[in-house]
Amino acid sequence: MKHLVIDTEGSEAIGRISEKCGEVTVGCTDVAGIVQAVINSSERLRAEHNALRGTVEALEMDQRKVSDASDEARQLSERAIDRLSQGTDLIHSSLGQITGLLELVETLTQHVTGFAAAMEQVRTCSQDIEQIAETTNILALNATIEAMRAGEAGRTFAVVANEVKGLAADTRKATIEITRTIDALGLEAQQVIERIESGARASGEAKSSVARIEETITGVAQLVEEVDRQNDQIARATGTISGHVHAVQDVLHSFDAAALENEGKLQVANRRMEALELTASEMFDGIVKAGLSPEDSLVVERALQHARNLADVAERAIAAGTLTMEALFDQDYRPVPGSNPPRYRTRLSDWADAHWRPVIDAVVAEGGAVRMCSPADMKGFLPTHVTDRSRAPTGDIAHDTKYCRNGRILLDPIDRKAKQSTAPYMMAVYRQEGDGQSYEIVRNVYVPLVINGRRWGDSELAYSFDGS
Repeated sequence: MKHLVIDTEGSEAIGRISEKCGEVTVGCTDVAGIVQAVINSSERLRAEHNALRGTVEALEMDQRKVSDASDEARQLSERAIDRLSQGTDLIHSSLGQITGLLELVETLTQHVTGFAAAMEQVRTCSQDIEQIAETTNILALNATIEAMRAGEAGRTFAVVANEVKGLAADTRKATIEITRTIDALGLEAQQVIERIESGARASGEAKSSVARIEETITGVAQLVEEVDRQNDQIARATGTISGHVHAVQDVLHSFDAAALENEGKLQVANRRMEALELTASEMFDGIVKAGLSPEDSLVVERALQHARNLADVAERAIAAGTLTMEALFDQDYRPVPGSNPPRYRTRLSDWADAHWRPVIDAVVAEGGAVRMCSPADMKGFLPTHVTDRSRAPTGDIAHDTKYCRNGRILLDPIDRKAKQSTAPYMMAVYRQEGDGQSYEIVRNVYVPLVINGRRWGDSELAYSFDGS
């Protein structure tokens, strides 16, 4: 009998094939993750770009409003300058008229003062006349007495003396009337002088006020002219801004076209990478099932035993009446209010937290290559998760994405393929989500979770060897 000679070099080559296949699968998944991250980044960038375009368009509208307002302000300032110029001319004219009026008042004051002096002289003369009339009256009285003594001879003289006395009396009456009239005229003249002096003072104050108004209006006119110059600079600046805004819009349009084109190419590349990723996972799955990767096969044994443990816990609970098949297979996913990413609850959630979580915590606590494990139903719902990934949400999207995974629904293409598989297990390499921005490449064992003869979903066990 001829003995079979084992080619040790060929055996080592087979081992390297499984190792390299795993590395290729990991590499495909990693590249697919990178491409997807680039697509996500491109979508965010395009969203920001659209927002920027909206901002630039709003800026252009604001710039137009500024330009229109600047033009209107220039027109208003020009009209204001014209009106101020007209007002200044009117004030100069009024000031000239007030100055002439003041000079007239001063002349009139001089004339009234001279009239008062003349009246005083008239009063003095009237007093002199009255004195002469008094003396004449006394002389006429003496002449009358002497004529009476002369008898018939002095009768003619007596008549003359009586006429002289009468004339003296009339003269005295006239001087009294003149004095009374002069007094009245003097009083009126004094009142006129006081009023003229008061008017002169008021006119002087008016002249000062008009001068101040003229100075103020001149200053206002200078300010308006300065505003007009500033508006002119604003108009030139808005023109320059408008040119820059149009240039930015042209760049944004070019960028938008390039971004859309690149995003389309990335989508094509991503679809091809996802297909390649699935193909690589199929190769990896076939190699492990063929027994060509003992290291992975050991993890598969752990995953199979873990799935049996989860099924046993559920079947015992159903038998004891602490869990019903209806609650186990409940797919009425009720949203958890305010959760981001969205989380859900079913009638299974509380039981899973109390009974399945300790089982998966124990597996992860064993360490080694195992990174994570969790049960997921046929629609990708995770009723529970390990304690470390079932923390209370904080509202921080990165924290909640990484640490609040209980209640999430995760159903990627590789997950759908696993749900469709009827094999005892399925191998895959996939991107384990981190904080939403980063991920970890892990190998994964999907084991169908069958409870009381009915498939509930899958038990997943994720692991990673050094360098993979």
